[in-house]
Amino acid sequence: MDRDQLLLRLRNNPEYIQEIDKVDEELELFIVKNNGNNIKYIKNPSKEVQKQAIANTPLSVKYIKDVNEDVAIMCVKSLWNSLELINNPTKKVIEEAIKTKGWAIQFIENPSEELQLLAVGRDYDAIKYIENPSEEIQLKAIENYYVAIRFIKNPSLKAKIKAIELNGEAINYISNYDLDEIKKFIYENINVVKYIYESIDVELVIDVLKEKIKEKDISKKYIEDFLELEVLEMDKINFVREYGSKNAKKLLVDYKLSI
Repeated sequence: MDRDQLLLRLRNNPEYIQEIDKVDEELELFIVKNNGNNIKYIKNPSKEVQKQAIANTPLSVKYIKDVNEDVAIMCVKSLWNSLELINNPTKKVIEEAIKTKGWAIQFIENPSEELQLLAVGRDYDAIKYIENPSEEIQLKAIENYYVAIRFIKNPSLKAKIKAIELNGEAINYISNYDLDEIKKFIYENINVVKYIYESIDVELVIDVLKEKIKEKDISKKYIEDFLELEVLEMDKINFVREYGSKNAKKLLVDYKLSI
């Protein structure tokens, strides 16, 4: 059988390569170029053959017993969930998979804190694949996007406050909180009131506000958010004049001049 006949036969029946006594790399490359999954018929494929198979069909990595690290990295960069199919991936391969998609953390047994941080830094919702995340991991995910709080079963108080600080709407994703925590939430972000107004006592809000606007370094944003909070019907201007710090009153004047 000449070379052309051999190639034709391999094109029609790639499994035939197992019956050839002397197989060269060119023949191996030929069958994986047609279909990456054909690598399952090759014993100990070279790096180049692995690379060609993965470039063609990333999921063919499941047929490679000892995948080259560079090829494995190429594979997970192309298809992050192929990490699940790689035998004993190296730390570098795991890191590259997580850098591609944080969700890849789900395929790592007992991932280190370092890998968890990498995952939630890449994709905030990767935290749903982490059991009992530490407070540091919770905060990292929330800093990425406040909605991460919805995927944390038992968020710490600090994590709850961070989510509220970033967006008052985060209260909708927190299932358990008590009265003291509500006070802290309002103190951190007055906009949280618009999402819980019908279920809280207005006097509680007023009490928190009295303490908040006494702050010397109260932020411009807090004052503006308070003044623009339509759901809270009260004489806000006189409230600031009566209870506000010098800075709060200055911010009030600046706000009035800007409208």
